[in-house]
Amino acid sequence: MEENLYNIGIEREGLRCNKNAELSKNPHPEVFADKMKNNFVTTDWGEAQMELRTLACKDTSECYEKLNEITNVVLCELNNKQELLWPYSMQCILPREEEFPWGDYGKHVEEHEYEMYLYKKYGYKMHCMSGIHVNFSFNKVLFDQIKNTYKNIPEVLDDAYFKIMRVFMKKAWILMYFFGATPLQLEDDETSILSLRNSEKIGFTNTKKVCVDLSCKEKYIESINKLIDNKEIKTAKEVYIPIRAKSSNKQQTLGDLEKEKINHIEVRLCDINPFDKCGINKEQMDMTVLFLIKCLIEDENAVKEYNYKDVAKNGLNNEQLSELKDELNSYKELNDIFGLDFEDSIEKYSKDILEGGKTIADEVRNLAKRDGLKNGILELANKYSEEAEKMRYKITGHPNLEASTQILIKDAIARGIDYTIIDEKKSFVEFTNGKVRECVIQASKTSKDSYIYPFITDDKVYAKKIMMENGIDTPKFICLNNKMSKGKIERIIKSFVGQKVVVKPKTTNYGDGITIIDTGATEQNLSRAIEYAFTFDSDVLIEEYFKGNEYRFLVIDGKCIHVSWRRCTSVVGDGVSTIQELIDKKVKSLVYTRFERKIVVNDLMLEYLAEQGYSLEYVPPKDKRIFLHKISNVSKGGEGVGVYDIMPDYFKKIAEKLVKAYNAKICGVDIIIDDLNSTNYKVIELNDNPGILSNEYPVEGKGAKVGLEILKLLKLIED
Repeated sequence: MEENLYNIGIEREGLRCNKNAELSKNPHPEVFADKMKNNFVTTDWGEAQMELRTLACKDTSECYEKLNEITNVVLCELNNKQELLWPYSMQCILPREEEFPWGDYGKHVEEHEYEMYLYKKYGYKMHCMSGIHVNFSFNKVLFDQIKNTYKNIPEVLDDAYFKIMRVFMKKAWILMYFFGATPLQLEDDETSILSLRNSEKIGFTNTKKVCVDLSCKEKYIESINKLIDNKEIKTAKEVYIPIRAKSSNKQQTLGDLEKEKINHIEVRLCDINPFDKCGINKEQMDMTVLFLIKCLIEDENAVKEYNYKDVAKNGLNNEQLSELKDELNSYKELNDIFGLDFEDSIEKYSKDILEGGKTIADEVRNLAKRDGLKNGILELANKYSEEAEKMRYKITGHPNLEASTQILIKDAIARGIDYTIIDEKKSFVEFTNGKVRECVIQASKTSKDSYIYPFITDDKVYAKKIMMENGIDTPKFICLNNKMSKGKIERIIKSFVGQKVVVKPKTTNYGDGITIIDTGATEQNLSRAIEYAFTFDSDVLIEEYFKGNEYRFLVIDGKCIHVSWRRCTSVVGDGVSTIQELIDKKVKSLVYTRFERKIVVNDLMLEYLAEQGYSLEYVPPKDKRIFLHKISNVSKGGEGVGVYDIMPDYFKKIAEKLVKAYNAKICGVDIIIDDLNSTNYKVIELNDNPGILSNEYPVEGKGAKVGLEILKLLKLIED
């Protein structure tokens, strides 16, 4: 396995706002649970400023992918509450000071006290500016390559980081040009060429200029402690300089930094890129990595210093533009030497800057001129919300993951649980909370179930035997084998003539090979159904038909957490469209295209329609539901309708009892019930791979956060 060269992580801030660009006064969404423990989604200033964070990633591609998925999850949850994430560093419309929603930190009183300290010192508006923090560290392979290639590189990595920080302060104006994206703001006429957020007058900065010694780690810590002792700042977190040295402790304590090696450096001057849903694009990440490497290899004494705040306000002069061109040209050499694969990003920036002189700030000005700043940024926020909704059930770039796995990953992200896709085709994913590590296949196969359990559920004859031994009602059946003589099969067929039956393969999934004969079997249709089932398995069951609706009871860790009515494939008339046209419209609907669902038009459908007196050319009256198939499997176009709240506990306990008999941890129990007010039922089968799509996202009714229950089972999150 090729070792990665560096680690990179992103912290992206952003204000929650309503559809009118007014700061949200609602609490932090409860779906993200404890903000103090969630690795991906927390708050920064007040209750409405969110912070979206990745963990350290092996390269910029992985980092952008993870940030994109976190962003999609957050935007979807905000959309549920009619909120947006304001994609701009300068503030949205803020409320009056007395109405500002301060952060709710629960029992963490020190967090509230620190927020109040900052408020009294800086007011409440400054900290409502949002930015991007880029966290970077070298791996040994790359650091050793740099030392072997260039002179004057510190031998110790801690010293190398401080060299980077010193050179960074001289050259920060270059990143300012790459990231500056706040030339305007909503409620003030103050403007800049690149970045108001980084400007001297109204930027995000300490009340008084703080002087931090970057000569070495010891002097760095000593100088910050002196600021604290002199009561110029309260903690190290209040040092608002463009780059900081960080320990592995999230609380940023100097004591940890003193005791251990530097974990990473944190670049803090980056504005949110309003033209990317994530607030930063991959090209910007690539350029930041190149910039930091260049800082390390520079002859420190030969670097000319420019004040990045002056550049933020006034842009580049001709001398700086010439130096910037040289900088970009040098990146090509660095990229080739160290195999960073940043060619496309370098080319893009070279073209934009060397040829076009175009910046993100220029695009913001054009947007404001065309639409007005507020409306333009709101339009982008709505666009990103819509894009996220289209990906509500999808993991970008991984189309082969089955739907349940994608949903489980989304739920894991919401709770700050990291994931690694081991084998996309098998939907094999590793999850970790930093302490516990668990592997899951198809969202339901885990270390908690026995090896033999899936084989038992696949064998419908043996599964029924266990049901009967435990006093569970299941349809009577007879099993045929394709090695039986033709005469014996014919005699069995004749014994079922006139009866209502279900014919199915002994081992089947997704409704394949099943025929329901609910109008009385004939020798002809029964023979055809058996022949069809034999194409899927050498053993076929003829099972008594039990009238009623089919329900999927999802049981996790012994408790029924959701019930879905598996409504057979159907369309609803609009008074003008034929059944065929209604089918065509339905498969183009969002819920079908998201999951690539299909409605199978075959002879069985045509026969069933004919039984009801319909054809594909029939135009149903408005609001009339026409059932197309007798099979309710979602894979065949069936639909899940959430009915947990109306399902009697009697039937839930039946499902729980049966699952206990199988000693299963994640199980779907399919039960036919004709009357919810009676106690009559028939258990059709158990599913070791039940799929959680129709339970978490039913087409109607209430869903359940099934993914969270699976994560609880695996001890990845707390109850």
